[in-house]
Amino acid sequence: MPYIGGNLLVAADGLGGAGSAIHRIDRTQHRNMHSEIMSGIFGDISHVSPELIRYIEDLIVPMLDEKDDTSALWASRIVIARCVYALTEGAFRGAKLEDEKVRADLADFIAKGLHDAVETFGLENGKYDNQLLLPTTLAFIRFAEQNDSVIAETVWAGDSRCYALTPSGLKLLSVDDEDDSGSVTNLFYADNQKFRLRYLRHEIQKPCILMAVSDGIFDPFDPYDHLGVEYTLLSAISESNSEEELAEKLRHFYDGVHGDDATMAFVPFGFSDFADMKNALKARTDKIISIRHRQANLHSELEVMNLSEEDATHYVASRTSDRYDHIISAVIDAVESGKEDVAITEEIRRAVDGRQKANKAAAEKVKKDSRERALAELQKYVLFHPEVIMLKTDLKQAEDLKQAAEKYLSQSRESARLKSQEEEWAKDKDELHQMILEKIAAYLKSYDEFWHDKAPESLGRCKKIRQAVFGWLSIDGALKAGRILLEKEINDFLPIEDRELAFAVKDHLDKFRKGRKEQNDPKRKSDTSKNNYVQAWNKLLGRLRSDERLIYKLFSHEAIVRCGLTEPDDAFYSAIAKKGREDLLKELKDRKAVIASGIVQALAIGYNETSVIDIQYNATKLEQFRTYYRLRNNPDNEIKGLEKELHVLEAQYTSLVDHAKL
Repeated sequence: MPYIGGNLLVAADGLGGAGSAIHRIDRTQHRNMHSEIMSGIFGDISHVSPELIRYIEDLIVPMLDEKDDTSALWASRIVIARCVYALTEGAFRGAKLEDEKVRADLADFIAKGLHDAVETFGLENGKYDNQLLLPTTLAFIRFAEQNDSVIAETVWAGDSRCYALTPSGLKLLSVDDEDDSGSVTNLFYADNQKFRLRYLRHEIQKPCILMAVSDGIFDPFDPYDHLGVEYTLLSAISESNSEEELAEKLRHFYDGVHGDDATMAFVPFGFSDFADMKNALKARTDKIISIRHRQANLHSELEVMNLSEEDATHYVASRTSDRYDHIISAVIDAVESGKEDVAITEEIRRAVDGRQKANKAAAEKVKKDSRERALAELQKYVLFHPEVIMLKTDLKQAEDLKQAAEKYLSQSRESARLKSQEEEWAKDKDELHQMILEKIAAYLKSYDEFWHDKAPESLGRCKKIRQAVFGWLSIDGALKAGRILLEKEINDFLPIEDRELAFAVKDHLDKFRKGRKEQNDPKRKSDTSKNNYVQAWNKLLGRLRSDERLIYKLFSHEAIVRCGLTEPDDAFYSAIAKKGREDLLKELKDRKAVIASGIVQALAIGYNETSVIDIQYNATKLEQFRTYYRLRNNPDNEIKGLEKELHVLEAQYTSLVDHAKL
């Protein structure tokens, strides 16, 4: 809680990060924590006013419960309590705060309360290097009201602030102890390191309002924090009709916009009542509300207005590279669907168009190759199935093809019949061969017997017959042997029943010679008709290639399907498109650096247009990128004017501290 009493306003704020260490108090060793804390703050409590005791007791309630508290919570309460006691009822009441030594003594007195708490309760530092023991800021105003003005002595350490609000505007009365990174450089904490209370004295004309606040009051409005504070205060005042209603509106606002502690000690001077304060601030209220609304509406423009191009484009360039695969895929989809999009660069369009032409050529080639194979199949199929030629045309080449196919089919059937007959003869031949071989074996045996029984003059003839028989053991030789068996010189040796076998061999040979003669002619005619068919097909083929519709007029649906001449289905074209897409993505990925840079440039040129790839970026950062180029290419007098007005306001807000520092 802040403090308001007598001629004093005080605010303190423990540092959440630096003071995040948790202090676990052994309650069994500190059964009367209330007394220990109060003694640490006051020493002898008997001389303290009941009003101050009540304030301190309310202040330390969180320190007395069973929960473990942060170092920041303990620090802020100890420091504000010691400060208020010292300045209102302690040794520093009425002290000359402009004296640096007096402030140093006051700082030591306040800090002693931190050291005593460490010793009394055994408090230890956190385990992380950035954690401090009992860190807190402090800011207070000791004021003296005069007839027409208020003398405000402002004292602080850290980034808690003091303000004055007047009909002419908000005035900063203190200067944040921070470095360029925003880290607090001067604060209270339980260490031997020296810190100091800084001091400025201001005389402020009445009517006015003095305030001591924690950083939770102004941090939500960075970078225009003074404007944000003034707007919030004036808006709340204009919408309220009492101090209580104003306090409630401010509590409600800060509870909703920020998680940090927002503490404000607020005291008005020179107003007869709340309505008078509200009326005195009305003109300023209207002006600040107007400026704030314009600043809020043009927030993104103001934020990026003075960036370098490298800073303005860094995020989009980096994100385009990181999400390149997704981005390029979306852009390709846009091109293929015929959309116009700012992200479609000429290079991408050329690449997509080139790939589409390549896909089309590839599809045509595959289709053509497939059609040629199918026509070759159809050529073979029609040769044996001329009935599939339907002749839904008077095309002479088609009629010639059908006649050639029918003639070939007729002659091939006759050749097939004769071939079947020849196979039967071959079978008979095999049977006769076996029978003759058996007879030859029997005859050879008989010859051997005859040889022994006959007179010597017959032996020469028998030997000659025996040699001849041995020479006829092959199948052809056996058939010859069968024929020779009929010759007179060995007829004398054949029984009558064996002569029938010889006659059968003779009949078979006669039929075989006749069949061979019959078969030669159909085969020759078949070969001729097949050649005629091929010639007729080749004459028709050119017409079939140039006019595919002719295929469906000339041939049956069964033949077309069987030979694969149907139109390619969606799967055919999808496969071609998929392969083409993969090739295109690889081609564009190989040129990533150039393509990504071109996309960023395209987005910069088309800063007023949305794109299919917007979803790949953070919306706020993409809008900042576009705002940068919008402002760069279209200088806006309203934004320039507002920026100038904000700079003037900033100078007015800090005019008192700037003058005091001089």
